[in-house]
Amino acid sequence: MSGRPAAVLWDMDGTLVDTEPYWIAAERALVESHGGEWPIERAHAVVGFDLNDTAAYMIEHGNLPLTPREVVDRLLDDVIAACRLDIPWRPGARELLADLNANGIPCALVTMSWRNFGEAVLAELPPHSFDISVFGDEVSPGKPHPAPYLRAAELLQVDPRMCIAIEDSPTGVASARAAGCKVIAVPNVKPLEAAEGVLIRETLVGLTAESLHDEVTKPAAQRHRDSTKRSRAALASLVLLASFIVAFGFSRGTGNGETSSTTLGPVPPISTIDAWIPYWAVDGTEGAPVVPTARLDSLRAASPFWYATTGYDTIGLETYAPEKLTSSYLEELRQHEVEVVPSILDRMPAGSMASILSNPVTRAAHIATILEFARSLDADGIDIDYEQFAFADDPATWFDTQPNWVAFIIDLADALHADGRTLAVSVPAVYDIDMTGDPGYWVYDHGTIAAHVDSLRIMAYDYSVIDPGPIAPVSWVSEVLRGIALAVPEEFHSKVVIGIPSYGYNWPVAVTGICPSDAPGRTGLTNASLAELITLRNLEPIQDVENVEWTATYDLEFDDGTTSCVQTRELHWVDADGVAARVELVRRSGFTGVALWALGYEDEDVWQSLLTAATKELTR
Repeated sequence: MSGRPAAVLWDMDGTLVDTEPYWIAAERALVESHGGEWPIERAHAVVGFDLNDTAAYMIEHGNLPLTPREVVDRLLDDVIAACRLDIPWRPGARELLADLNANGIPCALVTMSWRNFGEAVLAELPPHSFDISVFGDEVSPGKPHPAPYLRAAELLQVDPRMCIAIEDSPTGVASARAAGCKVIAVPNVKPLEAAEGVLIRETLVGLTAESLHDEVTKPAAQRHRDSTKRSRAALASLVLLASFIVAFGFSRGTGNGETSSTTLGPVPPISTIDAWIPYWAVDGTEGAPVVPTARLDSLRAASPFWYATTGYDTIGLETYAPEKLTSSYLEELRQHEVEVVPSILDRMPAGSMASILSNPVTRAAHIATILEFARSLDADGIDIDYEQFAFADDPATWFDTQPNWVAFIIDLADALHADGRTLAVSVPAVYDIDMTGDPGYWVYDHGTIAAHVDSLRIMAYDYSVIDPGPIAPVSWVSEVLRGIALAVPEEFHSKVVIGIPSYGYNWPVAVTGICPSDAPGRTGLTNASLAELITLRNLEPIQDVENVEWTATYDLEFDDGTTSCVQTRELHWVDADGVAARVELVRRSGFTGVALWALGYEDEDVWQSLLTAATKELTR
C-alpha cells in the first residue's frame, strides 16, 4: 500500500456514532421485559455482531420467547427512537469524513446495523458523504467474516488491500483484516489488541485525509515519537531533581507571568489530601466500601467518580454504576466526616459542552442543573471534570471556548457558594503561560479560574495512555508543577491540589498468531492487585530509576479452540515509593495539596507511604 488509500471503509456503531450504549440499553430493556437479566458481560459479548447473530445470542442467553426477527425489530425500534432525539457522534469522525470527501477519497459505510437504522444516521450527514453503503441485512455472513468489507470494495471497484477500514470492535477489526484492509481502530466498549496493520487510537481527532495513510503505515515506534510534542529531559533520579530544586529554587507565579524563588528553610507539610473514588474500584458485593474505613479519616474531601452530564439539563449515574452501591458509599463518607464532592464528567460528543457554554441561556440552565444535582445529594461541593475540551475538541476552538468556560466557572462558583457549597475543578496541565513551544491545555485558563474555585486539581498522571510508557515520569511532573506555579498567582497556590497516581497499565506490545476476539488490550493495574499478578505470572519487576516507577514483561497465551496467539505484555506502574517521591516533589514545589487517583487502587504500603511523605520533615 503506497500513496493515499483507494478508499476508506467506515464502521458505524461505536465508530462513526457512539450508539453502543443505545443498543445495550435496548437489549437490557427487552430481556428484562420478559423477566430475565442482561448483565453487561453479555451485552459486550455481542458488540460488533450482525443483528441476526445478536438476536440468536439474546434468545439463547436471555431466554426470550421471541423469533429472531421480532428481537431485531424491537432493538431497531428502540435505537432509532433514541437516535431521533440525539445522535452521539464519535470525536473527530465527522471532521475526518468531511476532509476525505473534500479530497475526493471514496468512502463506504460498512455496518452490521440494518438499513432502516443506518439511514436515520446518514440523514444527519451532508448528502453523498458515503459513496456506497453495506448494511447488515444486505450481506451474509456478517462480521467477523470478511464478506462485508469485500462487498464494499467490490461496489467501489477497488482492491481491499489498498483500503483503510475504521473500526471500534474486535469483531469489526477481524473482518477488515481478513479482507486485507489496513485498520484504524478506535476502541469504544471493548478493548482492542495491537496487531500488524492495525493502528489503535483513542479518537479520530486530528486525523486528516493527508495524514491518514502515513499514520496507519508508519511503524508504531515512529508514531510514538511523533505523538510526543515536547522533548523532556529525563533525570537520572528524583534525588538529582530534588538537588536541583534545593540549589536553584523553584519558580513561582506572581500573577503576571513573572516569577520569584522559594526561600530556604523547612518545607511545609501537605495540608490537604483528597481522593477520587471510581465506581469500579468499589466493592459491590454487599454495598460496602472496598477501602478500609480508617483511610477515610485522613481525607479532606472525596469525589465519587460515577456521575456524568449528557445534556445541559441532565446529570445522572454513569451507565454501569450500581445505584444501591453508590448511595451506600456516600453515607459511608459522611459517617467519617469526609466532604462529599462528587465529580461530574462530560460524556457528550466533542464540541457539545463548548456549544452549551457559548450560549448564555443554556449555560445558565446547566448551572441550575448542577446546583439542583448538588442539592439532591446534599453534597458539600461539586468537582467539574470536563475533559472533552482538551482531548476531543479541536484546539482551534479553544480561543472561543476559553472565555465561555471562565464565565461558566465564575457563575457556577457564585451559585454554589451562595448555597453553602464548594467548587473544585479537575483539569489537565498547563506548561507555559507565554504559549511558546507547547503551552499545554491553556483552554482551561488555570490562572483566572483559580481566583474563583475552592480547589484547582491538576491531573499529573496518564503521561502514557495509547502507547506503553511511564505513568507519570518525575521530570514531567516537575514540568507540570512549574507550569502551574507560573500560571496561577501565588496568592491562590493554597487552592492547588496535585493529582498523584497509584496505578499502572498493562499493554500488549507484540503478538504471535491470531488472538481470539476476547483477548484483552490495554488493562489497568492497581497496587492492591499487583502482588497477585506478580506471583501468578512469575514476573521479575525492573526498577525504572529515571521515572521512579517499575516495569515488567511477560508472555500470555490465548486459545479459544479456533484461534490462538501469544501476547507479549508490558507493565508500567507507580508503587509506594513512587507515590512518596511525587508527594515530596509537590511539597518542594511549594504546593500543599494532593489528590490520589484513585482510592481503592492503593494497598496499605501505598497509603502509609503517602501519609509519611505528606508530613515528614523536609528542608530546602
